[in-house]
Amino acid sequence: MPVTMRQVARRAGVSLATVSYVLNGGPRPVSAERTERVLAAMRELSYRPAGRGRARTRPLTVAAVVPEATNLFFSRVIAAIGSVLRSEGHLLITGSSNEDPAREQELVSAFIGARVDGLLLTPCSNVPVEVEQSAVRGLPVVLMDRDGASTTLDSVVIDNHRSAFQATRLLIESGHRRVALVNGPESVATAQERLQGYRDALAFARVPDTEQVLSVPFTHEDGRRATLDLVSQPQRPDAIFSSSVILTSGVVAALQERRLHWPDDIAIVGYGDAHWTAMVTPPLTVIQQPADRLGEVAVQLLLTSRARGESRQHVVLASHLVLRESHWRVPRQVAAEA
Repeated sequence: MPVTMRQVARRAGVSLATVSYVLNGGPRPVSAERTERVLAAMRELSYRPAGRGRARTRPLTVAAVVPEATNLFFSRVIAAIGSVLRSEGHLLITGSSNEDPAREQELVSAFIGARVDGLLLTPCSNVPVEVEQSAVRGLPVVLMDRDGASTTLDSVVIDNHRSAFQATRLLIESGHRRVALVNGPESVATAQERLQGYRDALAFARVPDTEQVLSVPFTHEDGRRATLDLVSQPQRPDAIFSSSVILTSGVVAALQERRLHWPDDIAIVGYGDAHWTAMVTPPLTVIQQPADRLGEVAVQLLLTSRARGESRQHVVLASHLVLRESHWRVPRQVAAEA
């Protein structure tokens, strides 16, 4: 008799609902410890999920490892992946590395050990050796948002350099000269690319000596602290380019805390959109990332990888500026009266 989800739940010491959440990537989050217990039970019992939906072939179990599943960008990516897989009768299991290479390795080993049919990965830095080896042995692997310095694996990324260049240039062309960058960790490839785009925009406008960069973890609190540091400096920046929506939320909180107004006191352009960015006053100008499209392309590359054989695909998606009111040199009503 085939092993059931109830048997897996009993072996793992969790509820049947928890096993379902792990297998389907939600709708509720499951702790890393419980996820590992469920995966271990699946391995011990040789459990294979039953197919659902309209799959024409046997159902697949696909694993996705991202830095932080609660990050709005990655939650949208995962939702898009799950939607595509469910429409084909396949299953998705997910895990968050928390930008920790050791945690990433644990998840990768657990998923590969559970004999998943494919792996979608946003690597912390370089791609783990185990992933490269598994790909050579035939496991379909697609890298998302970051290519992990791999020249052999399929990948889909966003043009971070162009987007950062565009955002920084917009601030400069709006009349700002001291443009600061609140950026992610220097070890993260996307942060490196956005930093280079920022620097190239300053050089292009011939204002390179005004560089102000703070590299911090991608958290609200770190964005807030970085901004408080910037506005406390003797020569406060005219504008801030924030390289992620989580950091931007910290930037806004810090400016509100110091009772500084955008764009009157400091202009803002953020990387990444969220509902709240259009609801603050004035609404924020942002770089809008194609998160949904990134997830859809990633899973399509995964599902077609065997048919393509050894033909590597590297897809670069474009983002675009959403112009609102936070980047102007002077308040819009003053400009209109002038």
